[in-house]
Formats: sequence, structure tokens, C-alpha cells
Amino acid sequence: MVGAIKWTALFCLAAAAVAQETPIRVNTRLVEVDVVVHSKGAHVADLTQDDFTVLDNGKPQKIAAFNVVSSRTNAAKSIPLPPGVVSNRLTPRGQEPAGATIVLFDTLNTAAGDQGHAHEQLLKYLATLERGNYFALYTLNKTLRVIQDFTEDPDRLIQAARRRGGIESSVDQTANDLATDLLASAPDLGDDIANAMYVNSIKEMKDVAEQNRAVITAATLELVARHLQGMPGRKTLVWISSSFPAQTTDIRSRNGKQLIEHKEFGREIGKAVRALNDANVAVYPIDPRDPYNAGLLAEGIDSMNLFAGGTGGRAFYGITDLAAAIKTAVQDSEVTYLLGFYPGNINLDGSYHSLSVKVARKSVDLRHRKGYFATDLKQPTEKQRQETLNEIFATPLEATGIGMIARLEPYARQAGVFQVTVTFNLQELHLEREKNNWVALIQFATYFPAAAKPNGTEESIKITLTEQRLRETLANGYTMQKMVIAGNRKGDLRLAIQDRATGVAGSVKLQLAGAGQSNPKNGQ
Repeated sequence: MVGAIKWTALFCLAAAAVAQETPIRVNTRLVEVDVVVHSKGAHVADLTQDDFTVLDNGKPQKIAAFNVVSSRTNAAKSIPLPPGVVSNRLTPRGQEPAGATIVLFDTLNTAAGDQGHAHEQLLKYLATLERGNYFALYTLNKTLRVIQDFTEDPDRLIQAARRRGGIESSVDQTANDLATDLLASAPDLGDDIANAMYVNSIKEMKDVAEQNRAVITAATLELVARHLQGMPGRKTLVWISSSFPAQTTDIRSRNGKQLIEHKEFGREIGKAVRALNDANVAVYPIDPRDPYNAGLLAEGIDSMNLFAGGTGGRAFYGITDLAAAIKTAVQDSEVTYLLGFYPGNINLDGSYHSLSVKVARKSVDLRHRKGYFATDLKQPTEKQRQETLNEIFATPLEATGIGMIARLEPYARQAGVFQVTVTFNLQELHLEREKNNWVALIQFATYFPAAAKPNGTEESIKITLTEQRLRETLANGYTMQKMVIAGNRKGDLRLAIQDRATGVAGSVKLQLAGAGQSNPKNGQ
């Protein structure tokens, strides 16, 4: 996984040790920073490792890993999966493209009157999209909806965008206008304290709506980050949204006294930015509001800049040509420099480390994430591990921390029983030496979303490999077969594999109806 930070330990270097018979370094920390460089609006593509300086908390670091990734030269070829096979990655293992784009159309934070123009501009951009660019289209209101998962087919994206439908009104977003109307027509109750209580009740209704928007939005961005975590390269999240205020200040009367009340959502924003950085996702918020009415001080612009600046993206507001903004955001990652360094002896205490990058060239603009958290890799508790699985099965997006492909086929000897064949990437598991073998411990979980409880199973499985077998599986993936009893259940089967040592997981969705027939990968 190309991510924000790798705590490269025994399990990550097992492949190199087996193949090259070299010593294994334990608890070596590789921090990766993806940088895009522009000069006069154009990409700078001819820089070398010697041109860069990376600073961790202001201290220069020796660059140990360097790579230049171009979406024009490193584009993956689309290799269709066999009939009936599904995957949680864009393409089969080793063929994944260097980067992908998600467009999140946010109706939770965007007024109904601004959504129509935004939708037209999205369609205008999609009409110019060429095949070979991996895109997905999601929407957000109270929950996240997958309109079209990753595909390189522009026609499929356009059809999905059109099917998305019309305007969606958000109760929490319209609370601002409702509060304004109620305050403008507030009755005189004949008592100053009573009048203040009435006004405060309306403002607190508005507070709850703003909190809902902030919490739901931040949680959704974290969900998207987890979905993209296992995909390589710098990913782009185009967030079409009016966003939510990062902080507000108001004067209210409490028991006859004037008080200044301040609230802010820095914790929610910071937590989401951290997840996005860990997954190597750059956020590009695009404000669809009329610039002549909204202005540069409009509510939500502060949080847009926090999300964009914290992840190495860019915020667009005060504009009318949204299609051009989407194009700029997508093309921003056409040339990316991957820089990696080992920070040496640092305390793994969860502290925040600021990152800065300098280039030995004048008149250039750089974008990159602004920091990382020095957190040790700890084995999750049983409660934490279970919570991760529950969250995976409760959301429409697949976990990609462990790359998987799977196939479901009816078991010929017994009705209602299926055989699932799953191949997953062993390099993304925690491997430990046990005598002359390498071992890993995984959790194999199934879930039937449409069935009544009990609607799922869990099983702990120990994988034991000789060194020869390890070489083979590191190259080709580890394949296992399991029997799944579905009975008369209908709909989908969700399948997850979780590394018990790290909590990292991968998941796929298989269709019970038509199992064993053509069951193409979502989005392809």
C-alpha cells in the first residue's frame, strides 16, 4: 500500500528477506510524502531526487525512496476479471493504476438551489472524460450512496450521473434559513428572559443541525479514505459541496446576562484529515454556490481550506465554471513525486509531526500533505477488531486494506450451500516466524445484509507456510476455499478477511442469485 506512513516491521519485509536472504529490520518506519509541483500552471516533470528536501518537524531527512509517477505513462491496462469473479481493487493485483478519482456530490451541505447547476457542470465535465481514467461517483445526504463505483467507462459514469435524479433537500442544511425566518418573526413574550429563551431555542436547533452536518461529513470522508486505503498512488477526492462552518461565534443571553458562545469542529476535521492522509487522498472541495451571492467569506470556506490544505489538495470557490475546476483537480496529480524517508529514533507516542518539502528550483508551487502522526503499530483489542468488521459490513463501500478476488459457486451436492474461492494479497498481512515456517492469523467473516439474525459467521484461521510456499504466495496470492451455508437467504453475501494482528481488512460483495454465472466486478 502506498500510504501516508508505513511502520515497516517483520511482516512487511518478510518477502524481501525470503527472496534475498537478507537481515530483517524490525520497527523501521518509512514515511511517504506525495508531492505535485507546478510552475506557471503547468506540471513540472523533470525533477530528480537531489532537487528535493524533506523536513520532519523542521529537521532535514535523508530521502530513502524516490519515484516519479505519471498517469499518462503509468496508466494500468484494463484486464477484465473472469466471469463470476469480483474484486475489491480496481484491477487484478499488480495491475492497479497509479491513482484514481472519486467525485462526492454532497447534498447534505449544499442548498437545493445550487445543486442543479452543479449537476449540469458535472455532466459537462464527464462528457470530456476519456476512457482509461478510473472514476467513481458517490452522493452524500444523511448517508453515503454509491451511484457508480470505479469504472474507466465514461458512458457508464454519465448514465449513472443522470440516473442520480433531481434535487435532494437536506433538513440540516435548510435549518439555517428556517432559523433566520423564525428569528425574524419572533414574538414578544412580554419578558426579556422568556424572549431570550425563545431565541436561544431556535439557535440551538441550528447548532444541532450544524453539528449533524459536521459529524456526518467527517465520518463519510473517513469512510471514503478507508475504501481507498489499499489502492496505490495519490488518490483524488473531488468534493462538490458548500461544506460546513469550521467554527462559529454567537452572542446569547443566559439568565439575563450576555455571553459569547464559540463552537468549532476542529476535532472532526482533524480526524478526517488524518484518515485521508493515511490513505494518501488529496481533497479538492468545489463550492457550487453563486459567487455573487455567497462571497469569499461564505460559511464553509474555512473548512474547505482546512481539508484541502491538510491533505495537499486545493479548494475552489467564488467560481461559476465548476467543470473547469473538476478538470483542474483531476489533472493536478498527472505527475506526482513519491518521497520516502526513515525518521530514525522517534517516540511512537501518537504525536503530530509537521512535514514540509522544498525544491531547488525557483517559481514553483508545491502541494503535499502537511504532517503525520507517529503512532506505533499495536495489535487491536478484540473489541476494536470486532468494531472494524461491523463498520465494514454496515457501509456500502468495500474495505481495500487487503486486496482480494473471490468467486461464489453453488455446491452441487446440497441446496443452499455455496463454495467461495478467495485469493488475497499475502504481502498485506502480518507474518511472523514460527520455527521453520511463516505464520499469519486471519479472521474470515461472512454477512448476509438482507437476512434476519443470525446473519453472519466468523472463523479464526491460522495460515502456516514454508519458505518455498511463501515465495509462491507472495508472487501469486494465497488462495483458500470455504463452504458457506446460505439456506434460503437471498440478496448479497458480504465477505471480509481481517488480519488479527493489525486489524487491517479487505472485503467483497458476492451475489447469491446467479452465483456461478456471469457476475462482473462492480464498476467494470
